[in-house]
Amino acid sequence: MSSDFTRSQVRRQLAAMACGYFDIGILRPDGRMLLREAWRTGQIEEAIHGLRRENARGAHIFVRAHGVHALSLVDDLSVDTIARMTAARFQPTLVVETSPRNFQVWLNHGRTLDYNMSTAAAKELAKRFGGDLSSADWRHFGRLAGFTNRKPERLMQNGLGPFVRLRKGDGKIYDAAPVFLEDVKSLANKAATERADRTSFRSTSNGNPVRSLAEFHRSARYGGDLHRADMAWALHAASCGLSEERIIDEILHGRDLSKKGRAQRQITYAERTAIKALRAIESSH
Repeated sequence: MSSDFTRSQVRRQLAAMACGYFDIGILRPDGRMLLREAWRTGQIEEAIHGLRRENARGAHIFVRAHGVHALSLVDDLSVDTIARMTAARFQPTLVVETSPRNFQVWLNHGRTLDYNMSTAAAKELAKRFGGDLSSADWRHFGRLAGFTNRKPERLMQNGLGPFVRLRKGDGKIYDAAPVFLEDVKSLANKAATERADRTSFRSTSNGNPVRSLAEFHRSARYGGDLHRADMAWALHAASCGLSEERIIDEILHGRDLSKKGRAQRQITYAERTAIKALRAIESSH
């Protein structure tokens, strides 16, 4: 496809996403991700030639809103599912065909959501409509239209990657947004209460109270970076005398770790965080 086609697709997708700033992700074949943060539409258009070159060399080209936003991505959907969403008044603001008969959709909630609400909304949408739960969080990348999908399993018979195509991009808010967001708020509040109850301790081995992991996840200090929040909480818990086993257990049950991979990888992450925190506290004494 020509650069004019790519430019047109990119311009239409960014306009429908209606964000002031975007992040561009360039995932190279060696697994290295190049991140271009807080770009305006004009900067992305100026970079199209370079992005096409990266894409031709095997890189995937992704996009997301920069910072908190009003969008949710639902990944890995069929035409029938999109029709069902539309009939239920969850009309996508964007429909992107990432490979033949496989789609990503973006919904516009009509207002900016904080990262907790945004993640909760994305997960609830994925649950309701059978989307990919591992792609459901507040800042997940979606594919940028006008480039090719470089996944080996998506290659066509001629060995080329299919072009990612924008099938709809009207920028509209879906009709069910007000009611849905109230539902999500109720679910999020219930989950936060349950997490707080799980992670509240009266005392530890040295008698010091431990703040909840949920409190660290909500803290603006970490800007939605839950990895940093987990590490900060683990350091706090270790300093209060919490055991390695309890720190691991709280991290494993404090949030959805599915994006880390399968169960063993999640356990490894929790163990690594706990051990690192305990060693840091020991070395400081």
